[in-house]
Amino acid sequence: MKQATLSLMLVCCAPVLAAPVVSPVSWSLAGPWKVHDANQPAPDNGRLPGTGWRTLPVPANWYAAGYDHQGALWYRRAFSLPALSPQQRVTLEMDGVDYFADVWLNGRALGHHEGYFQRFSVDLTDSLRRHNQLTIRVDSPLEDVHKEWPLRKNLMKGILNQHDSRPGGAWSPQGQDANSGGIWAPVRLRVSRGATIDTLILRPDWSQGLSQPQLRAELVYRAPADAHASLSVQATPANFTGQRFTLRQRVKLKATGSKAQRLSVTLPMPQARLWWPVGYGKPHLYRVSATLSDARGVMDRRSSVTGLRKVDALADNQGWRVNDQRVFIRGTNYIGSPWLSTMNADRYRRDLTLVKQMNANAIRVHGHVAGRPLYQVADELGIMIWQDVPLQWGYNDSDAFADNAVQQTRDMVEQFGNSPAIIVWGGQNEPPFNSPWMEKRFPDWHNNLNRKLTDRVAATLAEDKSRIVHPFSAVEEHYWAGWYFGTLEKLLEPAKTATVTEFGAQALPRLATLKTIIPRSDWWPATTEPGDVKWTRWKYHNFQPIQTFKNAGIARGETMESFITNTQRYQAQLVALAAESYRRQRFQPVTALFQFMFVETWPSINWGVVDYLRQPKQGYYALQQAYQPLLPSIDPHTLQWKAGQPGQISLWIINDRPRAFAGSTLVWTVKQGNRVLADDRQPVNIAADSGRKIVDLPVSPVDRTPLRIDAKIVDGGGRVLSANTLQLAVSP
Repeated sequence: MKQATLSLMLVCCAPVLAAPVVSPVSWSLAGPWKVHDANQPAPDNGRLPGTGWRTLPVPANWYAAGYDHQGALWYRRAFSLPALSPQQRVTLEMDGVDYFADVWLNGRALGHHEGYFQRFSVDLTDSLRRHNQLTIRVDSPLEDVHKEWPLRKNLMKGILNQHDSRPGGAWSPQGQDANSGGIWAPVRLRVSRGATIDTLILRPDWSQGLSQPQLRAELVYRAPADAHASLSVQATPANFTGQRFTLRQRVKLKATGSKAQRLSVTLPMPQARLWWPVGYGKPHLYRVSATLSDARGVMDRRSSVTGLRKVDALADNQGWRVNDQRVFIRGTNYIGSPWLSTMNADRYRRDLTLVKQMNANAIRVHGHVAGRPLYQVADELGIMIWQDVPLQWGYNDSDAFADNAVQQTRDMVEQFGNSPAIIVWGGQNEPPFNSPWMEKRFPDWHNNLNRKLTDRVAATLAEDKSRIVHPFSAVEEHYWAGWYFGTLEKLLEPAKTATVTEFGAQALPRLATLKTIIPRSDWWPATTEPGDVKWTRWKYHNFQPIQTFKNAGIARGETMESFITNTQRYQAQLVALAAESYRRQRFQPVTALFQFMFVETWPSINWGVVDYLRQPKQGYYALQQAYQPLLPSIDPHTLQWKAGQPGQISLWIINDRPRAFAGSTLVWTVKQGNRVLADDRQPVNIAADSGRKIVDLPVSPVDRTPLRIDAKIVDGGGRVLSANTLQLAVSP
């Protein structure tokens, strides 16, 4: 069989459109595409292989679609169009390709793009025929484990490239198993006339105050020639009934050539309803459309959903505010999947509903940019987002890499910044210069590595004045006592930072889930020594035997059921102890805390309080209790309780709600078995947005029976508003 050239490749064609194309319009290119290994150099004649092609769905990460591949892959697809008018433009729009993309149409090279999460456009107009062959070379390289990990990486993929939670873990050659490459997000053709709007950037303007909001709309557009047009911007309520706001004005479009142009307008929205996070109000959203028209009609239109909310940070670390209301962040780190195509709006909604039911009000999208439906769902549910750039540990320290990172960061801010749920932009996670643990492990580490990269990315994030910017996630903000170092008791010590962006411990999933991860033959290694060969498979699935058995001192027990129970009990104890401790330090100094990690991202055993099948562990329910917005918090002062020795327990009331609870009562009981050591109540008037110690209780355990402390808040009618329980071990 003869080889086919780029311009003569045969694939299943889309239906031929017989009627004239009325723009603006778009058509999805989702469906089966032909693919072929592209790691082998193309022949000198520029032709592609004529055989060996297989079918893969688009959009999909190739691994998730059943193709375990590293490196480059050819994609090809045919489509047909009727004749277009001379003024009509056709754009290929791709919402996400991991990681490099080179685009050809009918054998002509048209574009190159780097970055896995951005939407990018390629103008096809001048290369179109009636029947067309589209070819895309996608390359997601496997970086050199020995030369580039973890300090010299060249791909801005964050946790999708190297991370503890990936198959094989972060420190083995298998750490990049199950490559994330592919055309993983929607692909479409868009037809416009005379001008094309590529991006609509929306930001609130509070210069006239909260009661007189304005919306700044910036259009990134392309036009083949100078032209006069009419611009209409309309904001319509998207999830409620209310007023519509419209602006119309004449604009002059400039010929763009290969570089897009921008124009901005401001839409007054007096008395518009504001977007509020969960627990503070309703997340009102507006659908905003921007339309360019001329005497012949509509040229192009782009729409997006956004919300009006003001975010700022108070001086002297007194907290973050949304719409001038101070908020306390009760959060969790989140990665939905290392293969983003497997997540859709329904799956993100399932996860964020679990987050909300856990009494968390925020997620940190950890070390990556997620699929666009995540942000849409968070907007609708009122879940606040701390959004990281996809920079995790160390990278190429050259100016060229920093230039590329700055551009990709700006793409993230512009393309995802319409989401009101994003209240914080976070920079690089644990950059090398801030990670002294790397010095002992990597001889090429030095204390300025990536400092310039981190500073430039942070400065780019700060170009967005509508959010808080956290320049980088520092190791001193990662409170791993009880897991990587120290004991649980260290979690009761004063925090040293305002943000606690990581804390947690691993736990095994329920038995039914574990059976889908570890084969029965490897269930029970002979010892708990990490070097036991049967822990190898467990380590591949992210389990950490050193931290489990040595650092945390968790007993395995005699059965798998006891092993599961012991790990889940320990995780639950740790996350609840930490969450309550840092909540008692609200704004002195703690502003935000994010447990690590919410859900496990694949069949693995790690820090999730929800397993990969979305079954909660004990830690989930422990956080659900500790994260109650109104909480009777129990401070044990120490975990070293001994029979016959006096100690002290303090009871606090933490109220994150923006409302007061006057005429309430705090009720408590301290028991050992059936023996009551303390039992009382105290009237309290609970102020809005407050936290204070109510009472110190002297307690002397009488024997080794565990101490149990129960506290609850009841209103004037006796209705329980919140309840909490803590159990403490007592030694002889």
